[in-house]
Amino acid sequence: MKIRRVTYFALGAFAFVASCSKEATEPDVYDWGEGKIYFKPTISNVAYSRAQDMTLERLESFQVTCFNTTDNKQGSISPYFENATFVRRLNSPTVTTYVSAPDEESRDWPANNGHLRFFAFSPSTTVMAEGNSAVSNPNDYFRLSNRSIGDGSSVAVAYGLYKLRINPDISRQFDFVTAEAAGERWKDFAGGVDLTFSHQLSQVELKAWGANPDYDYEIAGVRVGNPIVEGTYVFADDVQPSGTAGWGTAIIKDKVEYLYRGPETSGMEEGQNLVGDKTVRINNSEHNTAEDAASIMGNGGCAMVIPTVNSKWEGTNDPDIGTIPYKTDRMYFSILLRATEKATGKILYPYPGNPYEMTVIYYAVDKSGNILCRLYPGEGEGIFFTDPALQNPYTASEEVEIKDFGWAAVPVDADWSAGKKYVYTLNYSEGIGLHDPADTDPGKPIGGKSPISWGVTVSGWENAIPDGDNYTPDLDVPGKGI
Repeated sequence: MKIRRVTYFALGAFAFVASCSKEATEPDVYDWGEGKIYFKPTISNVAYSRAQDMTLERLESFQVTCFNTTDNKQGSISPYFENATFVRRLNSPTVTTYVSAPDEESRDWPANNGHLRFFAFSPSTTVMAEGNSAVSNPNDYFRLSNRSIGDGSSVAVAYGLYKLRINPDISRQFDFVTAEAAGERWKDFAGGVDLTFSHQLSQVELKAWGANPDYDYEIAGVRVGNPIVEGTYVFADDVQPSGTAGWGTAIIKDKVEYLYRGPETSGMEEGQNLVGDKTVRINNSEHNTAEDAASIMGNGGCAMVIPTVNSKWEGTNDPDIGTIPYKTDRMYFSILLRATEKATGKILYPYPGNPYEMTVIYYAVDKSGNILCRLYPGEGEGIFFTDPALQNPYTASEEVEIKDFGWAAVPVDADWSAGKKYVYTLNYSEGIGLHDPADTDPGKPIGGKSPISWGVTVSGWENAIPDGDNYTPDLDVPGKGI
């Protein structure tokens, strides 16, 4: 597993925020003899959740929590300090240190040379809750919880992050990492405490290719159906016999997705390049071999979910398939796509006239496949608006085509571990998939002359071994002729 090693004078959980405007109020030189806690991190080559490397240049601040385990008491043990903010200060071109935020009290080593126990996680609870549509009340989520106890002679330190909720929008997800360490002032305040961060989420990427002689495909979105999206992470818990960290058993499964988007304009500066998504075209001339498979995650990046073990959706073989409304908690992928007949250009999927009243997503797309904006149909044929409230009508120019896309599902078994990246490759040479579980007539085959084959590799953080890591490299998607 790729890790990031951080040399710390305490524990850190970092969040990405704007550079601190109060930095100028700090002294130019710090007296290390004062006993202040300093941080001197180094970060190895670790893939970030948005397919970017984490670097010190991007690490503006982080949070810190620790316990003084020498401070034995009857009953509960309070943190020495909790969720403290440290900000970056560049002392020289080659040395980067982090100091207590100017608007918080200074964090110092204890005078009695106490033995400190450090717990770390990243990003901050504020960052995780921001823009998360699944979080109705932020006070109910991302709660730091202390269950540490003492009996006067020994201390059992237990700490956790409760109701961590993954953002349903893949583009707003985060790379959750944790670390634990122990330290004492007399040996660590000058040399630093080594802190090793490990990834606690699973990363998923979907790719596609195809060489179907009859159909062309165009993709404009992805959905990962029913991974674990809510859970509790508990650091190594001395109260429990195992003393191991990890995810609790109280979990919630749901879908996460990314629908391609037009150029973002909010928050952009004048003259800044505005780049939207571009549809992925699968045909005999583009992405027509497995080696040339294209990522279909769009600008959203790879999905980041809580490690998941879930059996695949059974489609029409699900005993509950006739239930209205229908819902499944089994695992599947779903691709937002359109299929056309190569010879005539006739639209095959989504079905013309939408006889099944399935979910159809409309986009304004230019001739190069660039998505300009999402559209919402109004009353009457060919009437579209740029907003769901149908207040802003849209008129396409000669260079723009209004295209419709529908969800096509693929059942898949998931056995995903923390710190591993799973790359699935979908072969569209033969078919399309099944009606999405959320659509009318779920599980009905909608594509292809025979099953679509899938392959999966695991990379990025740690390479998993087929069978040994309980995953099957090759998957088949059921389908039949349109």
